[in-house]
Amino acid sequence: MKFKVEIEGDSEGYIAFECPYCKSEFKLNAGEYKDCSEQEKIFCPYCGLEKEKESFYTPEVIEQATNMAKNYMLEEINKAFGKMSKEINKSKVVKMEFKPLKKVNVSNIKTEDTVEEQFQCKNCKKHVKVLYCSGKSKVFCSYCGEDIWVM
Repeated sequence: MKFKVEIEGDSEGYIAFECPYCKSEFKLNAGEYKDCSEQEKIFCPYCGLEKEKESFYTPEVIEQATNMAKNYMLEEINKAFGKMSKEINKSKVVKMEFKPLKKVNVSNIKTEDTVEEQFQCKNCKKHVKVLYCSGKSKVFCSYCGEDIWVM
C-alpha cells in the first residue's frame, strides 16, 4: 500500500528536512527535490553525511504517514467487522453489535517561513536553505555533497 504525503512549501517553495545524524533542520526547493526522484541518497548541508532520502523526513512527515497508515488499517477493520456483524445478525440466535473505530486526524503539513539563508551549488546548480551563522564554516550541497560555502 502506498500513501501520498503532501507538504506545502514555504513562501519560496522550500520544504523542511531534518538530518538523522546531527538533527539539524534545513530546507530544499520542492521542485528540485521532486526532480531528483531517482536519487536514492542526499547529504546533510550541515554535517555533510549522506543517507537515504527517507531518513531526512521531519517528525511531522513521519507522524502524518503513520496516521495515514493507521486510518487505512482502521478502515479495513471497520469493513471486515461491519460485514461480519451483518452476517451474524441475520441469525436469530446470536446478535453482534459493532461500533466502528474512529480514525485519527491527518492534518496538512505546511513549511513555515523562517530566516534561513539560501545557497546554490556551483556544481549541480541546486539550492539549499540553512540557518547560517558565523560559527559554521561549511555548507554542503544536499544533492552532490560538494562544499557550497567555505568561510
